[in-house]
Amino acid sequence: MTERLVEKWITSHDRERSATASMITDLIRALQPLRGRRLRRLLDIGCGFGGLTRLIGEYLEISELHGVDLDGRVLEEARQKGVVTHHIDVGEAKLPFPDGYFDLIVSFGMLDYLPYFDDILQEVFRTIRPDRYALLSLPNLASWHNRLCLLLGYQPRDIELSRKILAGVHPWYRPEYLNPTGHLRSATASAFQELMAYHGFLTVGLTGGRPAGRKKNPVLALADILLTRKVTLARRFFYLGSKRNGHER
Repeated sequence: MTERLVEKWITSHDRERSATASMITDLIRALQPLRGRRLRRLLDIGCGFGGLTRLIGEYLEISELHGVDLDGRVLEEARQKGVVTHHIDVGEAKLPFPDGYFDLIVSFGMLDYLPYFDDILQEVFRTIRPDRYALLSLPNLASWHNRLCLLLGYQPRDIELSRKILAGVHPWYRPEYLNPTGHLRSATASAFQELMAYHGFLTVGLTGGRPAGRKKNPVLALADILLTRKVTLARRFFYLGSKRNGHER
């Protein structure tokens, strides 16, 4: 089933735009607790070209799919895939939905472009029904490769100091990744769990992710496979939480 959904909805545009499009196996594992939960409405924050939105919608049998994105150029393809799109900068504006509108809100690799997470997490909490779900993914600040980079004196890739250059990163990221992409924040899995609890969510699941990325030395590739099994060392993590009924922020 998963292969059919990937072939049907994930285009080359999705793969270029989203690291999660190269982590479908990890995504499906993170979605497993939601199978059979009768979810009706989905919002994808940072939906891009909409392929992941549609894949999740079909996998979980969700009929109403919404996506928001800052880049209006990508939304036409998302609309063609059946996603109701909204051109919004979530760093500047609130979500244009009533309280308790969604059964599931997802966001993959978008939060790390914001200076702080609080405003968007408050909006996620507001627009989710009580006891319904948020699935959020981030680069892991405490990943094995970030720990190794810091040990060797290099800047973690996902925390950029400049709009002009990738200052201080390991030479492995050059020359292909010469330009910053806007990554401002990263988080450890435990810190993100603590933050989500503060904003009214109970942890349902925490799983690791392994983006495809560039071809690695075979030894490093094997280390990546083995270490990703431990979420606290994985290069990315997926947090699944449920909104606590009666919690107020």
